[in-house]
This record gives sequence, structure tokens and C-alpha cells, in this order.
Amino acid sequence: MAYADELGGLMALAAAGPDGEPVPDVLALERAGSAAPWTLITLHAVAYAPSLRAAAAELTIHHSTLQDRLVQAEQLLGWNVRTPQGRLRLQLAFVLRRLRRHPPSGG
Repeated sequence: MAYADELGGLMALAAAGPDGEPVPDVLALERAGSAAPWTLITLHAVAYAPSLRAAAAELTIHHSTLQDRLVQAEQLLGWNVRTPQGRLRLQLAFVLRRLRRHPPSGG
């Protein structure tokens, strides 16, 4: 569960979209997650690990396997997750997905 006071500026971002309208990047993330069982966990590791090698280690896969997975995932998402901008976009998609699934409470 996410608490509103812990989200800072992300609350403004989450509240900025029209109520009930899905965010395109969140929809892309959901579609990618439906395509292969490894997609969401792989993308999450890439979004939050300090490097691609660290993400591969976290996933206990070879870094070349991670590279192959990312080629597929990027095609499904429609953007490059290996650039700083793409990684931020991926992180925001994960945050917005979590907020959509578990709206913050005032606690």
C-alpha cells in the first residue's frame, strides 16, 4: 500500500490525468507483461537496478540473455528502456501502475 504523504510530487503526477482514463505507458506495460511471463519482473529489475549487469544478476540470468529479453520488451513497449529517459519512463509507468492498482490512502 502506498501512502499519499510518502509519494511527494508523484501524487501530483498521478492526479494530473483524467479520472478513470488509463495512462498509455501503463497500458503498454500491461500488454508487455501479458506477452511473456518474464517481462514484468525483467523490466522491474532494469528500472530499479543500478546497471544492466546488476539487473541480470538480480534475475540470475546472463547479461546477454537480459539484452535479448530487452529487445523483445522494447518492441512490446514501444520505447527504449536502456536510455536514461526510457528508464525514467519505465519507472514512472511502474509507479503509475501501482497507484492505479492500489490507490493511496491518507494514513
